[in-house]
Amino acid sequence: MALELADYVSYAGLPFKHEGRYLRSQEHDSLIIDTRKNYFIWNSQGLAGNLSQFIKAYYGISDREMHFRLKAFTKTNPQQKVAVKADYTTKSAVGPVAPLDAAGMAYLTQYRHLDSRLITFARAQGLLGSDGYHNVIFNWFDAAGILVGQDVQGTVINRQRCPKHGSLKQIKAGSKPHYGFNVRFRGTFRHLYVFESPIDLLSYWQMYVRELSGSQLLSLSGASAKMQTINDYLLTQPALPAYLHLAPDNDVAGRALIEKFQHMRLITPHQTCQNLVEWSGAKDWNAQLQPAKAGPYTKLTFDMQTFDQFQLFNKLRECLS
Repeated sequence: MALELADYVSYAGLPFKHEGRYLRSQEHDSLIIDTRKNYFIWNSQGLAGNLSQFIKAYYGISDREMHFRLKAFTKTNPQQKVAVKADYTTKSAVGPVAPLDAAGMAYLTQYRHLDSRLITFARAQGLLGSDGYHNVIFNWFDAAGILVGQDVQGTVINRQRCPKHGSLKQIKAGSKPHYGFNVRFRGTFRHLYVFESPIDLLSYWQMYVRELSGSQLLSLSGASAKMQTINDYLLTQPALPAYLHLAPDNDVAGRALIEKFQHMRLITPHQTCQNLVEWSGAKDWNAQLQPAKAGPYTKLTFDMQTFDQFQLFNKLRECLS
């Protein structure tokens, strides 16, 4: 049971009028609530979502203030108390989901600043969907096109419940071990790019799409054993790519991933790729995308030895500054 938008409108005395299954704001013509699907769309603002997002958008308030209003609502409406936790899903099993909805589109384009054309294309390819709580679902497909796993990305920003990421992040139960969200481009497979999350993967795709012919992109977000995930993914391919590009976050964990990678051999001693590092000046690829959505975008590409020298130079510069 999810928190009902229609009940909140009645409780708060907001000026909405009924139009069949919809409620339309009498103050903002483009703001409507779908009472059957229990979410709002505010076309002029490019916003959509559930009750929590509605309260923030309607009143223009912070997460903290929104939670105070939500708590007051549930106190005066006991039948809604059980629904508070339902806005945050428990782990569900891998399976078909609905196409990406308006709340998911708004999160990816408004909050993550991804291009709506890219998201529309990815949705049409079946890569993106939505669950009953308006979370974004990233579908993992294997080489045969079979659904083998799913990431869940919440569209509600709530740093009290999700202090680490700010929103819900999960891997659905039953997802294939040592696998992840991936995208395959046309052409002979020559490049594998490896990212820490689906959002970073999509951000890189948007910024560097002209470079990606003959490439595959892989997210490690669901992988506890990241090196094994890369290895197992490559073993599912009919041939190895010529180049393997590690593109982690620009932080301590990202550097640790690269260091670990340097000391491990993938596949077999007789089958190797040239290993490269794709390095962003921002903390991650989505952070690089956001300030300059139209480009130009900058990145650095290193072989492993040059990356070590680059890191050493930066450490020396920090010590001397």
